[in-house]
Amino acid sequence: MKKLTQRFENSSLPIALKWSVIIACFVSLVMGLLGWFLIDQQSATYRQQNEILGGVVVDQLAFAASEPLLAGDDLSLQVLVRQQEKNSLIIGMQVFDLKGILKASAGISPIGDILAEVGREGSHRLLPWRTPYVNAVSFISQITFKDVTAGYAVVSIDQGPLEKQLNALTSALLTTTLGLIALGALLAFPLSHRLCRPIYQLVKVGEAIDNGDTRHPITIGRKDEIGRVLDAFQHMARGMEKKREVEQAFSRFLSPTIAHQVLNQPEGRQLGGTTKEGSVLFCDVVGFTELSEYRSPQEVGEMLNQYFSYFSIAADSCHGTVDKFIGDCIMILFGVPESDFSHGLHAITCGVLIQEIAGRINHQRAKQGLPLVQFKIGINSGEMLAGNLGGIERMQYTVVGDAVNLSARICDICSPGEILVTEATLEQPGVKPLVKSIPQNSLKVKGRRQSVDTYRVDSESFIAESRFQESLEKILPVEVVA
Repeated sequence: MKKLTQRFENSSLPIALKWSVIIACFVSLVMGLLGWFLIDQQSATYRQQNEILGGVVVDQLAFAASEPLLAGDDLSLQVLVRQQEKNSLIIGMQVFDLKGILKASAGISPIGDILAEVGREGSHRLLPWRTPYVNAVSFISQITFKDVTAGYAVVSIDQGPLEKQLNALTSALLTTTLGLIALGALLAFPLSHRLCRPIYQLVKVGEAIDNGDTRHPITIGRKDEIGRVLDAFQHMARGMEKKREVEQAFSRFLSPTIAHQVLNQPEGRQLGGTTKEGSVLFCDVVGFTELSEYRSPQEVGEMLNQYFSYFSIAADSCHGTVDKFIGDCIMILFGVPESDFSHGLHAITCGVLIQEIAGRINHQRAKQGLPLVQFKIGINSGEMLAGNLGGIERMQYTVVGDAVNLSARICDICSPGEILVTEATLEQPGVKPLVKSIPQNSLKVKGRRQSVDTYRVDSESFIAESRFQESLEKILPVEVVA
């Protein structure tokens, strides 16, 4: 090498050419090292971006799924995981409970490998996996609610687009390096640094979103196309946050089944309805006027909320839909809006659950010296008009018809702690073999010319059944009221 250098220096070549070769070799060495350094940094940056994106999405899914998972609301969980269709990078979302049972799933993911990971410690875990058609990584996060782990959320991110972008960026850097060699070593580093700046800014925005800073904009300081892209990215992040808040609030004011219908079906937002076969349960407080006479409205509201919150869970567990709360009364639909072949049996099961839950809550309130609340329940089955009633500006999903009115009427004549059903409900499939009923006297119901035959449900036959006890313990365990 020394002899070659000496021969080059002592050659007859023009000095300008010699210096050009020397500078070219020097710049080539420097730019080669710089190019290698930039490519390595970009690979690390893309991996960091991917981890930030996956961490943000899986944390959002874990946060949004905590309450539905604890409440056993599989429909809301399925609505949440369906959000993966809105982002081409997200190819799968899953929610597991603590036992590793899949509760909701959309898209694709390595379920078997994930089940081996969900029980391990750690807030975030990465599971790379590959198929002949996709190269992906799954992010696994614990679902916690008030420091209690309820399950696990999984989000699978497609690595293909990111790899293509990384390959494209690598090619661009090599081309730029060769071009900068021709222009000179002094221009190479500043230009490459400026080219990398937008990526650093994207990482900064991603880290801000990961830290929950979606409400305050980050000063970017660029007005060109890259600046507008960063602004759009930041605006999209805030929009996603707002949309999630709206959807969560919407699901609290409407039953999950009806909310799903309104959000996903165009006919769910139109006036009118269809005739459906179903069952209606009315649950009313006994002696509500006397209970509320000497109590403040806030005390009455807290008392009703204590009972109705558990009644709503009981309705969900029995495939029922809470139609509305009418003061001290709750109205629950079965077989509407989604058809249910066993709507009569589910309605009776829900009624027995409600009375048993009310008994456990009363046991707890008695220990605290609080007034006890008794409920009466009326159930009827038949055809009813189900749909949106009201006006274009303000409408409400509900059911109307004689079957609905009769259910409310027999609830009025029911005794405290009783469940009265009509013959139409007893004739529903699967009811008579499983439900013991005691005929009551034919009653004259307000608004009807003919007497109505009613039957009192023997709750003891349900309470002794193992599956019923299982459902009851999930909603309100004995230790909670002990």
